[in-house]
Amino acid sequence: MKNLVKPLEVFGPLLNSVQVPSRYVGGEFGITVKKHEDTENMFNFAVAFPDMYEIAMSNLAVRIIYNGLNRLDGVRCERVFAPAPDFEQLLKDKDVPLYTLETGMPLCQTDMIGFSIGYELGITEVIAMLEDGKINAFAERRTEKDPIVICGGCGVTNPAPFSDFFDAFIIGEAEPALFNLVEELASMKRKGASRSQLIEHMETKSFIWTRRKCTGENKKTARRAVQNNFGLVPSIPSWFPLPTSKPVQDHGVIEIMRGCPNGCRFCHAGIYYRPTRVKNLKLIIDEIDHLVFDAGYREVSLNSLSSADFPDVGDLLDLLNERYKGLNVSFQLPSLKVNSMSLDILEKLSTVRKSGLTFAVETPEEMWQLSLNKEVYAQHLESIVREAKQRGWSSAKFYFMIGLPLGDYFSETKLEPGSEGTEERAIVDFLLPLQARTKIQCNVNVGVFIPKPHTAYERMTQITPEEAKKKIDYIYQNLPRGKFKIGRHNFDATVLEGLLSRGDSRAGKVIYNAYTKGVRFDAWDDYLRNNTDKWKEAFAEAEYDVMGYIYRKWSFEEELPWNGVSLGPAPAFYKKEWDKSASSILTPKCSSNCDHKCGICNTKENVQVYTPEKIESISSSLQNKTIMVPETVPECNIEVMYRVLFNFQRKNGGEFTAYLSQVEIFHKAILRSGLRFVFTSGFNPLPRLEFATAMTLGVPSMEETASCLLYDEISTDEFIKAMNAVLPENLQITEAFIFPVTNLRKRESLTTGLWGSMYTYRFLDSRIEEGFFASDIYKAFKEANPAVEITRGQKITVKAPVSDKKLRQAIEEFSARKWYEIMEVVKTRTLAKPEISGWTAADEDKWRHDSKHFTKSETISSHNEPIPFMELYQQIALINRELIEKRQELRKEQDQFYVDHPDVKEKRGL
Repeated sequence: MKNLVKPLEVFGPLLNSVQVPSRYVGGEFGITVKKHEDTENMFNFAVAFPDMYEIAMSNLAVRIIYNGLNRLDGVRCERVFAPAPDFEQLLKDKDVPLYTLETGMPLCQTDMIGFSIGYELGITEVIAMLEDGKINAFAERRTEKDPIVICGGCGVTNPAPFSDFFDAFIIGEAEPALFNLVEELASMKRKGASRSQLIEHMETKSFIWTRRKCTGENKKTARRAVQNNFGLVPSIPSWFPLPTSKPVQDHGVIEIMRGCPNGCRFCHAGIYYRPTRVKNLKLIIDEIDHLVFDAGYREVSLNSLSSADFPDVGDLLDLLNERYKGLNVSFQLPSLKVNSMSLDILEKLSTVRKSGLTFAVETPEEMWQLSLNKEVYAQHLESIVREAKQRGWSSAKFYFMIGLPLGDYFSETKLEPGSEGTEERAIVDFLLPLQARTKIQCNVNVGVFIPKPHTAYERMTQITPEEAKKKIDYIYQNLPRGKFKIGRHNFDATVLEGLLSRGDSRAGKVIYNAYTKGVRFDAWDDYLRNNTDKWKEAFAEAEYDVMGYIYRKWSFEEELPWNGVSLGPAPAFYKKEWDKSASSILTPKCSSNCDHKCGICNTKENVQVYTPEKIESISSSLQNKTIMVPETVPECNIEVMYRVLFNFQRKNGGEFTAYLSQVEIFHKAILRSGLRFVFTSGFNPLPRLEFATAMTLGVPSMEETASCLLYDEISTDEFIKAMNAVLPENLQITEAFIFPVTNLRKRESLTTGLWGSMYTYRFLDSRIEEGFFASDIYKAFKEANPAVEITRGQKITVKAPVSDKKLRQAIEEFSARKWYEIMEVVKTRTLAKPEISGWTAADEDKWRHDSKHFTKSETISSHNEPIPFMELYQQIALINRELIEKRQELRKEQDQFYVDHPDVKEKRGL
């Protein structure tokens, strides 16, 4: 492929002008790079997510698609995410198309772009990414030279509002439907098929929705694709790539169960992921082994829509805590049904790190819960909270919804906020006595219910922002501060969700109009506040009453915009569930012996809820690896450990990794390495890892210094090889020094011992260089910073205490430009103070022979000038070795004393 974008060359130092530049340079650990060849005929697929890197890299679907497609011969799958506005502007300024992270493929030169859309509010970013990638946003205007643009996910089960922008929609699960389809398309491309022929082939698939196929007089219905063997076969690996910028959810994720058995009537995901499919225990363990040992995660989320409904979840947690004992690995169940929760489960989740206490109550009235097909026994909840308080939990989160078709929803006249029979009154009346009896701090989040397609409530009228605000204001005013902390909802988001979730094909023009006004990132509250007026303008300019459409009443006879999509259940199922809701009648759980068929399970597609026997039947063909439980070591007073001082480089994009993200990269690498590192003790154990400097973002470094501790002695070559194998290529260790340290002396801190660093500067314009060094600004800088040494030559060498920040600021003041616009800076060395303090062998001798008159030796200083850390720590290693030898000598003397005086030994009970 021609014209690959190489961001480090194209943008260079200008990457310093954007926030979190590491989002745009790639190079993460665990990426799959298929090199481009001149004669290749690969099918190039860009898996896209319409949000920023930190959100996208938390998305499990992106990693499943990425790794699943890259398993296929002849298919290259690379990632692309929404650029933040600052980088989007940089792309436009440089006239560079948005590109993929692995090899820099311009989006316009790929064969297919697949957007994973989990929530509707990302649609304006879809348009931005297409136009940033030099692709027409409107499907009907694309040519044979353009990529095919598709999307999937639970956010697009009503394709109508988005149909202007996509060539096709995938309805349902990617595994294996998407993979099989792309493999077929790749084969067709190699045989010379055109873009239109590829789309025609896609339309033959039952799970594909296109406007041509699924609208009009002869429309067909797109039926959801379901992985019928989920949990019975190994899942697509989803632990790589590992992000270089800290994602919003920085933990390993494994699906222990897909689908939810409970059938809550408001829940769109509950329908989308049916039926319940429980994963075999051995497959779960195998995946977690990969997350822990290959990816280096110390926190693992056991995901499903209702994790506590996993069979024998308590036994599962016992098994996992025992298996990973000593590795500081903790587990969390992010979705716990109140009636399935117990303190025993929470205690097991808190074995390593204390888990939070969260209750999704939704609505407190028992009859209303039955209407939702949800049961939350108030007495059970209170007993859990009471016991949790006794066991050390100080706070709990409670989630509620307003705007549900309950209570005052059916009132013919609008009730005043807080009136008897209203949702808000019920929530307050539920929480006040609960808090009074349990004394726990209550963090309360009240969301606004948005009716979703393909649910029992798909035809319900949505509550207006004005009504929602009155209800939440009542709750806020009647729950006293201190005891309660209330999360306020952004009501503008509910307007957009209402339009995008149940809108028709007219919404596309409204969306594009808002986009042209500058709307971006509506899922972010800060952006949405700025976007709201632009959306109002777009609504006002629409050819129909948008607000009237959002809050309209829907009849049970009318055609719905999403009727061309089936998630499995027939329309009669949703109507029946609505009737049960109105009568507060429960529908039994989804199970293998179900007597209330919804339409998902069927023999044609072999879709079913597995029996326990079916799940267990595959165990005999699976074998988990044996894990060596780490040797138990005391948390303190270990006589000898091994300190590792190492230098590493930050370059080729590594210089754009933020400091805290770099720390996390090393933490994960440490766990992946298999070496026995020393961890901190306490609530959240972390590797004992220290960096000498915080490092300057955007400045390549040939030598950064760090330190860690090991329990075992190994060679420097072993250490470097083991660590470099698990670190990204742009963060590599170059040298190491390992030596024993004793608990007889306090370990030196790198930051305390830091003197400063050395740099090379190269001005891009010699006139700026000459002008600066002849200026009064430079003279004033030298007077204020006499310790900074500057040597001018072909390159300028700078030796500065702590860092060169003040010098760069002086240059910026003189030039009135940012430093990265006018010069290249490289850090070449990290320097230490030539001083050693702390306990020595001589001190030990003095103290033992005359402790009453003991005075400690002065600080040892072997040089007048700062020295490399490696040189300093060679001297520190000698002191430790002398102390260790001194202790060994004393032990020998003590042993000989007890040989000569056995009565003393016996008296002391030794």
